[in-house]
Amino acid sequence: MSDLDTNTGSGAAPADVAELMVCTMSDWLLQAEVIQLGLASALNQVAALLAQARTNGLGPALEDPAALTLTRAQRPAFLSRSERAAQLGALRRYEAPEWIAQMMPRLAGRVRQFVRPLQIDARGRINSLHVADRQGKRRRFAGLAGLAELAEITQPFLVYLPQQDKRCFVDAVDFVVADPLAAHAPGVGRVVMVTDLAVFEFTSAGGRAISRHPDVTHEMLRERSPAAVEIDNLPLTRSPDSALLQSLRTQIDPHRVRDIEFASGTARRDALLRLHALEAAGDLP
Repeated sequence: MSDLDTNTGSGAAPADVAELMVCTMSDWLLQAEVIQLGLASALNQVAALLAQARTNGLGPALEDPAALTLTRAQRPAFLSRSERAAQLGALRRYEAPEWIAQMMPRLAGRVRQFVRPLQIDARGRINSLHVADRQGKRRRFAGLAGLAELAEITQPFLVYLPQQDKRCFVDAVDFVVADPLAAHAPGVGRVVMVTDLAVFEFTSAGGRAISRHPDVTHEMLRERSPAAVEIDNLPLTRSPDSALLQSLRTQIDPHRVRDIEFASGTARRDALLRLHALEAAGDLP
């Protein structure tokens, strides 16, 4: 599945959590024909661009949110790229139901995309719409459009969590928006999830971790995973080699867009302002 190895090279700093995640995520995108870039989804964007670079432009084509245009042209990651593409796409007279009816059947079995859910449970079911707060009152979020339909055409269904904990990785989701396993015949469906702690897979046989990241202990993983998910006897997630890290750091994501999903509060605000300032100083490709 991967051309990653366990050596980072003597001249390169080891991969941090964000880098390990995007390199591992790119691994699962290498065999895709088309990768859809989610709006403002930093890790999905960087992982997709990295997968494209690893295949020297012969691998996945990228579909931006401006929609229905595919490209293999290599470019660096930009935080504002998705926002600008969405604004351009708003000028098109092409409604979501029409896109779902016409394009999704054509993409069946060909497309992959990492999505970030509000919650995912031990059965691989996904909630991207609303959750209960600490007072028990439901909070509604902007859900991923077409998520249930995407689950029907994507194999494996790919998910990521920048921060795995028991708020987002739960025994049972509060509300089922998509059930990727139920969308396929028994024994066929598969969900793969990359988090800041480990890599998991969900099948009709249940959920299990398939690797844990360096420096993550069994106890830490058990504490932050549902009891029904198996986590025993895990190999370490393979670290990216120095060449891949060099490509990520200097060509694909020199401004460190990848870090934005790990920041919150004041740190997130400062990171957003820094990235927008850097991007405003140059022309987007």
